[in-house]
Amino acid sequence: MRRVSLREANQKFSSCIAEVESGESLVLVRRGKPVARIVPYAEHEERDLKHEAAVHELEGFLKKGIDLGGVRVDRDELYSRGR
Repeated sequence: MRRVSLREANQKFSSCIAEVESGESLVLVRRGKPVARIVPYAEHEERDLKHEAAVHELEGFLKKGIDLGGVRVDRDELYSRGR
């Protein structure tokens, strides 16, 4: 992942986009600190689908609850005990 200053990205935007189209990911930096990432669209889309599937799986797990030796504890129970 190549680091690119915001100034360089502004001045050479077309070449930055060409790099991303060829599969390269770029990290945009301001004064040496990362502020954004530009990634190829397909890579980003695949990550979103994996994230969405993981969130869906976690939601199901939380709705089902956790078996603690015969006592079932769900998300709402844990939340109310934490207060």
